[in-house]
Amino acid sequence: MIQIKAPAQYWSQPGVLREAPPWKFYAGRKAVVVGGHTAWKNVSEHLLGRFYDDGIAFAYYPFEGYCTAAKIEAYAEKAGAFGAELIVGAGGGSALDLVKAVGERLGLPVVTIPTVPATCAAWSALTVLYDDEGRAAGYRPLTGSPAFVLADGELLASAPVRYLAAGIADSVVKWYETRINVSYGKYGGLDGRIGWHTSLLALEILKRDAPAVYRDAKRGKTHPAYADVADTIFMLSGLVGSISGGARRAAFAHAIHDALTWFPETKGTLHGEKVAFGLLAQLALEGQFEEAAYWAGFYLELGLPVTLSELGFANPGDELGASIAAYVPLDADTVESLAFPVSERLLAEAIVQADLIGRRAARLASNVPPAI
Repeated sequence: MIQIKAPAQYWSQPGVLREAPPWKFYAGRKAVVVGGHTAWKNVSEHLLGRFYDDGIAFAYYPFEGYCTAAKIEAYAEKAGAFGAELIVGAGGGSALDLVKAVGERLGLPVVTIPTVPATCAAWSALTVLYDDEGRAAGYRPLTGSPAFVLADGELLASAPVRYLAAGIADSVVKWYETRINVSYGKYGGLDGRIGWHTSLLALEILKRDAPAVYRDAKRGKTHPAYADVADTIFMLSGLVGSISGGARRAAFAHAIHDALTWFPETKGTLHGEKVAFGLLAQLALEGQFEEAAYWAGFYLELGLPVTLSELGFANPGDELGASIAAYVPLDADTVESLAFPVSERLLAEAIVQADLIGRRAARLASNVPPAI
């Protein structure tokens, strides 16, 4: 079985909100807009004019914090009471995940407007759940992706560069999490082959262009390859997760991210920042230490955390690796199908090794000779 879940339309260009949004398809209907205060400020000028022109009555409900099961129900109740016929989400991953779940709950079309290039949430047919403290609380698969994704390059390029770096890190991981689920030297089923080649294309684009795009963004400039990098974060990464053959897949970098959310020390870090460290740990678990060192250096170019200390832990010791690993669920059938051994002990050791690799990379980057 192959199942594909993707947006009906993905529109990506600078000024797309101003020039050609799809509101005419919803003329005369009622819309609910959900987003953070900053996101609303950034999109409201364009939305208000378009809604007025097309006779769309709307209500704006501000969002903050995390996407929780309780919030999904609360916003669905608000939207239902308003008589919404369209759900529009603007913001980062949590806001977009919430509106996707609300739309599914009410059986309504969803338009997502990402305002930061930090994850593929604008595209994916999945809602990531947290509790009120920001701790991972599971995933809610959705029957489909949003009806429309509007990726406005002008809006995205104005976002803080930290989100760009996090989105790059989150997208790099897609190749490595796809690779371990396909036997080395073999392609497996068609779903695996599509994921393999799509995530490899994403990796090639990011290796080639991401550092220069990030450097220009830090200087307030938009690199010619910015659109390719943004589309990689939303579209290519989203596509990798859109195609399934029905089998469970191991995803250690994201599993380590979920584990890290249970430690209050990491509360100030972004999704992609924790995933970046998760990739170093996954590569250490695979025994790919040179590859891990390469990505640690790459991440440092983007200002990403590569050590447990940079994630917020004070004086982390070996016991911390065991504490984090204890939060990573290990499905026996999935683990047995991998080409390398996996256990909670080995995962704990890999987390410690990832921290050592990150610290070494940071010393090399700062030209500080290692201690004797």
